[in-house]
Amino acid sequence: MVQIIVLAAVAFFLFWRLKSVLGSRQGFENPKQNINNKKNSAKQNSKSKKSEDIIDLKPNAIDEDVADYVEENSEQFKILTNMKSIEEGWMVSHFVSGAKLAYEEILMAFENGDLDKIKKMTSNEVYLTFKDVIDDRNAKGLKVEASFGGVRDIRIKDVKLNKKNLEANITMVFRCDISYSIKDQNNNLIEGGPDNVKKQKDVWTFARKMNSDIPNWYLIKTE
Repeated sequence: MVQIIVLAAVAFFLFWRLKSVLGSRQGFENPKQNINNKKNSAKQNSKSKKSEDIIDLKPNAIDEDVADYVEENSEQFKILTNMKSIEEGWMVSHFVSGAKLAYEEILMAFENGDLDKIKKMTSNEVYLTFKDVIDDRNAKGLKVEASFGGVRDIRIKDVKLNKKNLEANITMVFRCDISYSIKDQNNNLIEGGPDNVKKQKDVWTFARKMNSDIPNWYLIKTE
C-alpha cells in the first residue's frame, strides 16, 4: 500500500513538471506562434508601422468600375463613387448591364404594345406617354412588327444624387439597330419593312433610391 502511494506521488510530481515545461493549449492555436510569441511581437509592430507608412505614401487607387464609364475628374465620377459608398455591393457595371436589358425590354414592349410590362418598369408619367401612343396606334388599326438588332453603343451621360432622400438619377445614351414594319388593318405595309434597319438613338433616365430594399431602377424620362 505504501509503495502504491509513493509511486502515485512520483507520477504526480513528474506530470506537474512536464506540464510546467510544455504548458497547456486550448482551441486551435498555432504552437509555433505560442513558442515565438514575444519574439514575433516586436517584428510585427515594426512591419505594421512600415506598411502604414507605405500606404500613406501611395495615391488613392482609381476605381476602375467607375472609370470605365465616366471621366475620372468629372462630377459624375464623384457621384458614382459616393453611390458605391452608400450602398455596399452596388456596381456601376451591373447597373449598365441591367439598363441595357431594360432598354431592349421596354423598347420592344412599346413596339409590341405590351402595356403590362411597360407599367412594371417605368414611372407613371412615362407609362402614360407610351400608353397614349399605343392607344392611338390601336385606334387607327395599325400593327407594328419589330425586330431588335442589338445595342451598338451605351454610355452614361449624367448622374445626379439627392443627398437628403438618396434618390439617384442616371441618364443613359443608347444607340441601337432596329427594324420594324407598320401595317394597316388590311395588313398592307405603310412604313418600314423587315429589311429596313433603322439606327436609333435614345436618351433615357433611370431612377432609384440608394440603399433601399427595392433593387429595381425605373425609367422616369425619355428624350
